[in-house]
Amino acid sequence: MLSKTLKNAAGKLFNPLAKGLGKIGIKPNHITFTGVILTMYAAVELYNQNIYYAFFIGMVASLFDGVDGLVARATKTTSIRGGYLDATLDRYADCIAFSALILCDWINPLPIESLEFISGQMWAMAAMIGAFQTSYCRAAAERLGVSQEGIGLIERPERWFILGMGLLIGELMNEVETIITIVIAILAVLGNLTAFQRMNHFWNEANDE
Repeated sequence: MLSKTLKNAAGKLFNPLAKGLGKIGIKPNHITFTGVILTMYAAVELYNQNIYYAFFIGMVASLFDGVDGLVARATKTTSIRGGYLDATLDRYADCIAFSALILCDWINPLPIESLEFISGQMWAMAAMIGAFQTSYCRAAAERLGVSQEGIGLIERPERWFILGMGLLIGELMNEVETIITIVIAILAVLGNLTAFQRMNHFWNEANDE
């Protein structure tokens, strides 16, 4: 929902940087690959509960994720292959980050008695499913001729922002295990709700005639 606004703001802020990177020969695909490598590093730090490092590196990785497209547009090197590579590696980045949360053993269940049977890892799995389905619903709809730009509550930029802020706030409050589980549960609910919104939108907009 906020992604278009965030992209426009980021475009204005980082467009000079994008042009500068293009002039020194850095290609969009180089930035895309670097972003995934940084995400892997952030995931390792997250798994080891080095929260500040994970937050900082994750934010840099998110910056790279946005700058690759800006460089491509600024240098007029946008391509079908580049767009495909970016979308594919974005899914790897999502999987790597959420896998770190699924595999770690320091996330607690939600502090709600009726939901204590749901582990933090289960919430992380649900959040990852929501992230993948949000992306796939749009890809499937647009392949069939229905645009879904801006449809749904939460997209990738908001998802990473919420996760990053949850990590930072949790560490500052010395309650990272509890706060991050709450944040992941929110992402799980909003992510899957976004997927259902997109499915509903496609169902209403698709023309079978």
